[in-house]
Amino acid sequence: MNDSKSPSLQSLVSLAPGERRQIGEVRGQGSIRQRLLDMGLLPKQTIRMERIALGGAPVWVELNGSHLALRREEAEMILVGEEA
Repeated sequence: MNDSKSPSLQSLVSLAPGERRQIGEVRGQGSIRQRLLDMGLLPKQTIRMERIALGGAPVWVELNGSHLALRREEAEMILVGEEA
């Protein structure tokens, strides 16, 4: 896949609470990326932003009926596209 960011993709942390989007890409390398993939954060999955803590972390999301808390750095690796 090309390393240039598609203009239609944006970071998960840019979403407002309640917004649903389709995951377009999971960036990162090594064990951190693998951890995200193992959690089910895969392209074409629908993710909903629940909230971001006042300090910016953690970031709470809902994925397939599960509620996940992500570090901000992890959430920034998840690029989302079109509304779901």
